[in-house]
Amino acid sequence: MEIHIATIVNGSETPAGDGISGALRCVIRLQDGTKRSAILKRGPVGQIMAEAFSALLLSKWNLPVPLPFLIDEAGAMAFASADVGYPNLKQSLNLDSLPKGPAQEAALQVCAALACSLPTTPLAAACDEAIDNRDRNLGNILWDGNTEAWIDHALALGQGSHLQDANKLCDMALFIGQDERLQRSAIAQALLLDRSAPASAETALSSVTVPTTGVVPLIATRLNAIGNRLVARFPRPLDLLTNHDRV
Repeated sequence: MEIHIATIVNGSETPAGDGISGALRCVIRLQDGTKRSAILKRGPVGQIMAEAFSALLLSKWNLPVPLPFLIDEAGAMAFASADVGYPNLKQSLNLDSLPKGPAQEAALQVCAALACSLPTTPLAAACDEAIDNRDRNLGNILWDGNTEAWIDHALALGQGSHLQDANKLCDMALFIGQDERLQRSAIAQALLLDRSAPASAETALSSVTVPTTGVVPLIATRLNAIGNRLVARFPRPLDLLTNHDRV
């Protein structure tokens, strides 16, 4: 996958309408004159970098992500991804329309179970751990009933350090009691991640004005301990033999 530079077609921006902060639907024009529908996100340069770098890297790791674009807005950069037309999991099950209570709790369990059952979820959990993505949620998992796509990585790669340290796919698996299955599968996927891919993604961004300083070492550090990191996401019950003073 490559990342292309594009511009917005004037007057094409409309609210995405899915609750994603700052997201707009628009039409973009590529440098060869081709037009296509996209989801646009503006933000600080660090978040634009995180979106672009993550899209390239996750694609190299074979996680399905929409095609990425950098949008040139008079020298400032925004990020866009191809509009694949899939609803997210919250939309698929109308989760936001339900009032708080037993019905919403049941729907959350269904959504979490669906998220954990997707074929690429173990790989996504491994990738999220590698890029320090603390903001995975049901609203950034797209699914059309057959195919999934993973979006919204603006708060990865150190940009989400203000958030609680979490791997939310692991949290979802714990919530529905599928933690052992996901743990085994995610660790297996993590061990297969190409360690040369982060440097390759950095090279792909070297021709654009998006700074990536420190990102490759950050990912390398996390990859070196990724098995232990994933194990720690699934806490075990207290061992009574090592806590005999509490019995």
